[in-house]
Amino acid sequence: MKEKKPFWDKEENIGFVSVEAWDGLIYKVWNEGSPQTIQKVADILAKVRYDINRLLIYLCKNKDKWEDHPIAFGIYHTFDIHTPHSDENTFYSDNAMNLINRNSGNDLFNYQEMTPNDDGILGLNKPKKLTEIIVNFNNKKINYEIATKRSIFLTIRPKLSSHGDPNYIEPYNKILDLAIHELTHTTCNDTRWKSDNHKHPYPIYHKMMRQFAKYCNVIK
Repeated sequence: MKEKKPFWDKEENIGFVSVEAWDGLIYKVWNEGSPQTIQKVADILAKVRYDINRLLIYLCKNKDKWEDHPIAFGIYHTFDIHTPHSDENTFYSDNAMNLINRNSGNDLFNYQEMTPNDDGILGLNKPKKLTEIIVNFNNKKINYEIATKRSIFLTIRPKLSSHGDPNYIEPYNKILDLAIHELTHTTCNDTRWKSDNHKHPYPIYHKMMRQFAKYCNVIK
């Protein structure tokens, strides 16, 4: 008998369609609403990717703002997960956006629409391919669990599946705020579901990530 998935581990394939967005990449969109709306959702997810990459490029170019803070390990980990196979030459390139996506290859970070649910989950940063690495902590070597791959699910249309109008789309600033919220879970290296995944250091890291996003005009 197949083991039942935990409630937070939402479906990411059944019920979705794969749609090419304006950036030439494919995004999973819940198959409900008009064709025009489904295309618009994919294009919004592409804009989220673009804006999050803008934030990561800013962080790479401005290490003096965070490298001496405990968040540094988390930001380097975020680079590894969200911009795999890219180095500083990539971030400083005039063609950085396209290079980040091209360099990622099969490890391209996934953004998709949130699965409709009645659990109140608006966004999800789903850790995948868990492994352990050895790190130095307080002059001791310890085993440290990380997710080597992740997917971020974002609520774009809050009224899907009998909750109202499936063509209603949230304001973009609200969607982007949610994306930065979920991005911070990568920075915190949250690998296991906890009843409260927003305890220390999450509030500090989230505040810093939002501030960095303001510095580079990703958010106002």
